[in-house]
Amino acid sequence: MTTFKDNAITELLDILPRSGEFVTPFLCALAKQAGSINICGKRKNLVFALSSYAECLVVVEMLKSVYPTEFEISAEHVKSGVRKGSVSYTVAVPTGFTKQILFDLRLVGDGENEFDEYIPPFVTTDRDAAVAYLRGLFIACGSVYVPSTGDEEEKREGYHFEFMVEDEGFAEAVCSLMASLGIAAKISERGQNFLVYIKDKEEILGLLAVLGLGESALKLRSIIDERETANSINRVTICEAANLDKTYTAALKQLMAIGEIEEKYGLDSLAPALRETACARMEYQQASMSELAEILGVTKSCLNHRLRKIIEIAGGTEE
Repeated sequence: MTTFKDNAITELLDILPRSGEFVTPFLCALAKQAGSINICGKRKNLVFALSSYAECLVVVEMLKSVYPTEFEISAEHVKSGVRKGSVSYTVAVPTGFTKQILFDLRLVGDGENEFDEYIPPFVTTDRDAAVAYLRGLFIACGSVYVPSTGDEEEKREGYHFEFMVEDEGFAEAVCSLMASLGIAAKISERGQNFLVYIKDKEEILGLLAVLGLGESALKLRSIIDERETANSINRVTICEAANLDKTYTAALKQLMAIGEIEEKYGLDSLAPALRETACARMEYQQASMSELAEILGVTKSCLNHRLRKIIEIAGGTEE
């Protein structure tokens, strides 16, 4: 089973140029977010931490197109943390080339000309270089989630794209770079990190297109169309099935409010009690208030209060 992100990464690896002028901006972003310096005695190596062997092969091919040397690929099992049991991969740059590569990628200066910009000018002033840079960021620290489809093991409801970085100034620079390509992103904090993120499905579609991920963009468009059609059918079915008496009119109003919240914010945005109530109402659409209160194990008064709150959140008012 694979996720939408897995498929997008696979597509990206297939289309990445292995040589040429846009290798450097790609590696620049990759080294900034997935690179580290490994020092052992007099040896100093730039090391890229990657998620798969396929990524390692592509990165090595890119590096070899510029630097005439051999690069070491290593793999080891993660022994702790959220990725415990998985395999981590690294590509190590030989000591003799590390200093030159760090300078070429504008990560470390030569002592007299230290680099103080977050993103090099050769990236920000060239559209194709900017795209290559964002591709490197996607490999290094990007994530994309879309509503789950039948062939995915991840269960997701909303649309979300993000780059997770450690520096707020860098997050702002990435946000500006994306804006220069016509993509509107926002910034938020998550623990000690910063997220450059997009939740609007049309903006995510635009970014996938900018990155050259045509197959992923088409798949996302299909998911969007299927969900919107399904939502439309569900609402029509509710309207046709419900009698126009007071009980079913109230249930319809509640279901419409729940649908609005699901589309705008996702049901996970609700407090646990409200989310439980919303899910129960969707499951037992024609249940009376008394029946629904019994199902939830609460009083009818408590249920009324919860449903009024759900309607308020959706932007409606209860008559």
